[in-house]
Amino acid sequence: MKAAVPSSSSLWKKMGERWGRTLHREQSLGYLLSAPSLIFLAVMLGYPLVLALYLSMTNKHLGSPPTWVGLTNFINLFSTSLYWVVFKNSFVYTILSLGFKFAGGLIVAQMLNREFIGKRLARAALLLPWIVPTVFSTLAWRWMFNPANSILNLLLRQWGFIHADLPWLMNGQWAMGTLIAVNVWRGVPFFAITFLAGLQSVPEELIDAAKIDGANAWQRFWRVVFPLIVPVVIVVVLMSTISTLGDFELPYLLTGGGPGNSTVVFGIMTFNYAVMSGVIGVGSAVAVTTLPILAVLVIQSLREVRREDN
Repeated sequence: MKAAVPSSSSLWKKMGERWGRTLHREQSLGYLLSAPSLIFLAVMLGYPLVLALYLSMTNKHLGSPPTWVGLTNFINLFSTSLYWVVFKNSFVYTILSLGFKFAGGLIVAQMLNREFIGKRLARAALLLPWIVPTVFSTLAWRWMFNPANSILNLLLRQWGFIHADLPWLMNGQWAMGTLIAVNVWRGVPFFAITFLAGLQSVPEELIDAAKIDGANAWQRFWRVVFPLIVPVVIVVVLMSTISTLGDFELPYLLTGGGPGNSTVVFGIMTFNYAVMSGVIGVGSAVAVTTLPILAVLVIQSLREVRREDN
């Protein structure tokens, strides 16, 4: 006697019931809804990453096919003094910029979290440095720092603060300081607006309870408010670290890496090798050297966020 073959309608019914049970699980539903975005990111970000890793282990030159050389590009990079100068410049630029943006953003967010006349206008004006295209704002700053006709030097002399022109872009230390200052000017609005959103999510009941317990403003912020916005802080700091460490547009337009090699960062070094010299393999190797650092930062940040959520 032959076994009964299930009809197509019963098969569809069973599949529908199985999908229904799957969709009722939050975890399965989350994976399903995020799948299109994950696939898009895998294609748009994964492919360039894999290609860069491959090219970094070849002697690819512009107009010629790549030949596998293994770790030769990295060994040659690490044996040159220029790479370590760039390494130092990149981390000085990133760490100092990040520190000033964090402090400035936190102060501005605290100020904007209060009630005052023109608060909405102040919030809108705060975003201008961040939303103005980097090319336009950086060229404006370069004109203001131009040693031939620096308007900043002119104003400082008129106000009596200086008696000789400051070498904004002509001296290595001054050029790095100027680069950091412009990056901070551009990045503080992002920190401030994001921190402000975190501050406004803190329940007022907790702050009132701290007041009743006798905590002053400083204690209320660091012991009540700040621990609650730590996940926001971690995400903002992580995003800013990644963008600052790989920054190219601002350093290239403002200083071009000069004077000398005092402001050459990873982005400029990669551009000089891969685009200006056509040595794509070495340029890719320079970019790839930042991946372990960024990977450690991302993993550690995700751990901290998960720990704070738990």
